[in-house]
Amino acid sequence: MTDTSAPVFIIGGSRTGSEMLKTMLSASAELDFVDELFLYCPRWLHKDLASNISQHVGSLSEPGARDALIKLLYSGIPYGWFWANASNQLSRDMLEHELADSDLDMRELFRAIMVVHASMHGKMGTGAKFPLHFSSAGRLLEWFPNCRIIQATRNPKAVYASQSAKYLTNDQSTVSKSLSRFQQFVHINIQTTWTARIHERLAGNENYRLVRYEDMVLSPREQLVKLCEFLAVDFDENMLRPKQYGSSFNEIAGGQGVSRSSLERWRTSTSSMSQCLMDLLHGRAYRILGYDERCL
Repeated sequence: MTDTSAPVFIIGGSRTGSEMLKTMLSASAELDFVDELFLYCPRWLHKDLASNISQHVGSLSEPGARDALIKLLYSGIPYGWFWANASNQLSRDMLEHELADSDLDMRELFRAIMVVHASMHGKMGTGAKFPLHFSSAGRLLEWFPNCRIIQATRNPKAVYASQSAKYLTNDQSTVSKSLSRFQQFVHINIQTTWTARIHERLAGNENYRLVRYEDMVLSPREQLVKLCEFLAVDFDENMLRPKQYGSSFNEIAGGQGVSRSSLERWRTSTSSMSQCLMDLLHGRAYRILGYDERCL
């Protein structure tokens, strides 16, 4: 894959296995993935890059905007891990050179970031994980009609359990924990509805594939072979041995890849009431996303 007009995007909600997908596919000698850029996000989630540019740079078509933009990107102001580590993740000189002769806008900035990041890793195939909030997936197709989009999804009850395990701490008060659980519950139910709507809208598009977390964990080789065919890249055995530690991985000291231990954890860590409420709310979404009683 050498066509930088056809990047690969991994989209989806939180705790759905997107990092697992990114890590596996990054084992390809052809594909590179930029980490989350937060180009556009709902205001109630995070302040996105577009808002920071509007505030600190203004119109990108104005004189001096290019220098002001570069200064902002490496200032530590934009939200997210990538921007907090921009100096290590993105060569400033290479980015300035890539943008030097272009008509500056958000699409061109995004393209330049992907090209520079891929060049730094010696790869030709560009891509990004969660470049913008997945509710805005249509923008990616407008910007890059030849792109490939992979949407990650997961049983919302398992997402809820994973979110709680990640964000709830023992030093929180009972009231604070209850409030956090309620916020997570609302967020995850919105996320599930959005995921189903996006899948329903894009399912017939040859540029798009849905990947269920459960399928990837239970049969990683089969799923990865299918994804490589979709992306027109060679399957690599190293994709099955991701060098990562996280909620969906074993500690890689033993050379193991994906762990199945997270598949059923929600059954004991999520209350029966929460499980029933999610089932009542998402019967239609379950059907759209290919879930049924056997996997729920």
